[in-house]
Amino acid sequence: MQYKFYAEYSKLGKIKEAQGANEDFELIIDENSSKLKVTVVPHCEISFSKIYIEKDYSFTNNSRVFANGFQSWTDTREFSPNEAVPGKGFVASTPIGKRFGLQYVGDYTFIPEKQMPGIIHSHSYTYVANGSNIDFFGSLSDKLGYTIFVCDTNNNKIRIYKDLEGVKIGLPYEVFNLYFTEGTYDSVFDSYFNEMGIKPRTNERIFGYTSWYNYYQDINEGVILRDLKSISSCKEINTFQMDDGYQTAVGDWLSIDKKKFPNGIKIIADSIHECNLKAGLWLAPFGAQINSKLAKSHPDWLIKNEKGKPILVGMNWGGFYALDIYNPEVRDYIKKVFDAVLNVWGFDLVKLDFLYAASIIPRKNKSRGEIAYDSIELLRECVGDKKILGCGAQMMPSFGMVDYMRIGADMSLGWKHTFQRKLMHREDVSTPNAILNSVYRRHLNNRAFLCDPDVFLLRSNNIKFTFEQQKLLAKFIKLFGSVLFTSDDIGTYNAQQRECFNDTVNGSPTSIDSIEEINGRVKIEYTDNGKKGTLSFNSVTGEIY
Repeated sequence: MQYKFYAEYSKLGKIKEAQGANEDFELIIDENSSKLKVTVVPHCEISFSKIYIEKDYSFTNNSRVFANGFQSWTDTREFSPNEAVPGKGFVASTPIGKRFGLQYVGDYTFIPEKQMPGIIHSHSYTYVANGSNIDFFGSLSDKLGYTIFVCDTNNNKIRIYKDLEGVKIGLPYEVFNLYFTEGTYDSVFDSYFNEMGIKPRTNERIFGYTSWYNYYQDINEGVILRDLKSISSCKEINTFQMDDGYQTAVGDWLSIDKKKFPNGIKIIADSIHECNLKAGLWLAPFGAQINSKLAKSHPDWLIKNEKGKPILVGMNWGGFYALDIYNPEVRDYIKKVFDAVLNVWGFDLVKLDFLYAASIIPRKNKSRGEIAYDSIELLRECVGDKKILGCGAQMMPSFGMVDYMRIGADMSLGWKHTFQRKLMHREDVSTPNAILNSVYRRHLNNRAFLCDPDVFLLRSNNIKFTFEQQKLLAKFIKLFGSVLFTSDDIGTYNAQQRECFNDTVNGSPTSIDSIEEINGRVKIEYTDNGKKGTLSFNSVTGEIY
């Protein structure tokens, strides 16, 4: 094996180290030029606190190292060899940030190495770009534990870790199942997904509306039906989605806010269908707001720490907990909710958000990765053949399981980061990060699922973009997205706004001919409806060139 093996593990409470097989376990290695599978065969029950393989790799000053973020919102891009991957930010490190569980939003509790310049970590797969040539390294499955690739450009090494925290191994256990290839950008990803046998569940792009980026939780029946009437006049639109704000609390999905929606929610789905559109509804199925009836009535349904206290997993809605998907009553409740949403109310698509919450800590002798897979499988079981738009979800467990996926952070209503945003974690609201994630996760579109790069917004009110920036972002979304949503009341559009809207959703063939990105400066050459065009802008500042 061209890779060196290293492990730290516990046997009968004693910590031991190994640089290969020993008296406590054997290694079964199946290797060829493009694959490597390593299986641990224990002679007794052991637990790995650290396990990785390492190989030499010659980075150059011009190499570009791809770092795939932990979940949908995590910033994802190529790094120069001397760069450092950002950390969790100031706020998540404060007592209040820790209390609200901001460390669980990303990978901050299980990053395998110290964050510093020249140490670039990536989830499930990575590549090193040397000019137009891509050296690709990927896991073929993270079902038994997350695979984390660390490119150590300081020492010309690549280390591949498996997150097995919380797992006791007494039987043969597949630790690594890896795939390597090289070639052009598209060829390596075609090869990778073909090797995994993963294909998208649908090829149907969706064009339409989501309520979030205009009203956030401040929605009601009148606003929703008004915007539905406005956008239904556009023949290219096929989907209308209602976002957060209809329920009395996150987790209490069947308790509808009667002041906002006096006629309930079924009338919304029915009205959408009367406009010959597919009806979408937002939920966070693994979340329970701190003051929800669910959290108060069923504390035994919540994921708890080693002291038996429920764990907060984010600051949204004043703080929220995560549901334990291995509790039979939780599973029954989740199935009941989806039965109501899909079969009683009649929605066709569900946007499922904050999905990372189900697998924040290892438990039940399962790794974080295995729990993430189990959680996505539960959702697919509940939704059946209807459509899922994933969000706040780990990427690889969702491959081939969701129909659509947000692949970046939420867009802000302006371009530049505020001072407060600069203090936040990698998953926070960020127009620059949303843009770069769309650029660097474009390989997932039509391979793992259809990509949602987030909304385009052309309205004049409640917005901080210039109209030139809005037009650029609309063209960007059209080029990179298979989900093209706005949150505008298009009935307020002037002629210019309406023309840009029609151009964005008209469904004409587009292709990306070339992409360059260096230090936030992006240049995209594209073809739209047979015409060549260029987008040149600074993804950090919003300056258009």
